[in-house]
Amino acid sequence: MSTEPQTPAGPVPGPTTAVRPYSEAKRVGYGLLWTAWTLVLTIGGFVLLSNASVFPGLVGLALGALSASYAWRIWTWQAKRLIFFIVF
Repeated sequence: MSTEPQTPAGPVPGPTTAVRPYSEAKRVGYGLLWTAWTLVLTIGGFVLLSNASVFPGLVGLALGALSASYAWRIWTWQAKRLIFFIVF
């Protein structure tokens, strides 16, 4: 039996840097876009609720909540892909 220390065959792991899936500029642009969608859908949902349109208002608020969660994931670097969504 050999008492010599074993050396690793591959590269020695060192400090790792976090590789971002997209650039800072894209994150800010898409984050602002989805934050704007969140505001539009939330305000629209409350306006519809105040005009006695219950179902469309609740749908607007639900979509606002979904867009808010996606915007949060973008701002905190948790979104794996960026989705561009705009309606003209």
